[in-house]
Amino acid sequence: MDLSEFSFFNPSPNFREMSILKALTESSSVSQERLARIAGIVPSMVNKYIRDFEDSHLIQKEGENRRNMRYVLTEAGKFRLQYLTILYLKEAAKLYTESREIFGEVLDTIKESEHESFYLYGAGIIGGILADVLRTEGVKIIGFIDDSQSKQNGTFHDLHVSSPEEVKSDEETAVIVASFRHANNIVKNAKEKGMKNVMVFTISKLGKVELEELV
Repeated sequence: MDLSEFSFFNPSPNFREMSILKALTESSSVSQERLARIAGIVPSMVNKYIRDFEDSHLIQKEGENRRNMRYVLTEAGKFRLQYLTILYLKEAAKLYTESREIFGEVLDTIKESEHESFYLYGAGIIGGILADVLRTEGVKIIGFIDDSQSKQNGTFHDLHVSSPEEVKSDEETAVIVASFRHANNIVKNAKEKGMKNVMVFTISKLGKVELEELV
């Protein structure tokens, strides 16, 4: 996991320790810069973690000189990594459960709609969140729609981005408006383009997320 992808959650010392130990199991000669990026720390801090691991006999050096020197986990290090992974999985599972509850009404609305597949109109932050969540829940996402020519014919979250003119919606397919600031304009444009089964993702001022199907 690369912590540079996250900004909301602050990594704990245990998470950083687990991240570095895990990285060393995957590549014992991983660079200091890479370890720093993985753990979310400055490169100069990596040496402190390495020294602490050596003092605690969690890792040991191998190699005749600095050029071929590498760090490998000891049995104690492997056990420590297992223990930290269990703690991480416990909290990650709880976070996943709570985040799924947040999207509960959205998922219920999708299931009740009986549409088989969906486009996400808006290749931005909201669209990316919905793409990740809905695909994890087994919802079929065909791709994105976006009004920006710079995004069209490209990919976003591994999904193709189409122009509104390219999309041919039918009774089995719905279009989810996935935008925070431009939702009204997108809804208007979707209707003008003759799109059917338009749904709007909303976040209320109380932080509640919902999906409304327009009539």
